[in-house]
Amino acid sequence: MDDGAAMFAAAEKLNWEGIISKRADAPYRSGDRSDSWQKIKTSRREQFHIVGFVPALGGIAGLHVARRESKNLTYVGKVGTGFSYKTSADLRRRLDALPPPKEKLAMKRHIRTVEPKLIANVEYRDITSDGYLRHPSFKGLAED
Repeated sequence: MDDGAAMFAAAEKLNWEGIISKRADAPYRSGDRSDSWQKIKTSRREQFHIVGFVPALGGIAGLHVARRESKNLTYVGKVGTGFSYKTSADLRRRLDALPPPKEKLAMKRHIRTVEPKLIANVEYRDITSDGYLRHPSFKGLAED
């Protein structure tokens, strides 16, 4: 297939991890790890409710998120990357202002749970067999 964009779209549709491509003018050499080859990973984006966070000095160390399914929230894991220092500090201020959740969530002691009022845009690679996000990264808050 000569159309890389179509190939990538097909890989996304088939839920593949990504595609490997080589510059057309570069020769093929077995075991070649030059910059003639690229791995382009697929990813998904979704919005998740923030149900908790891990406090850190001046900000947060991670967010704990859940997916809304009907009226219930299902925990899908921790998002521990994608925050700048400024974003981390802003999130901490906003999360500290939220009340504790009305429903008791089973979380570890170092996690501060909050009422799920904020929604995070998260990019991730896949969902594991036990229902957790694989390689999630914070991409911002959904507009209120």
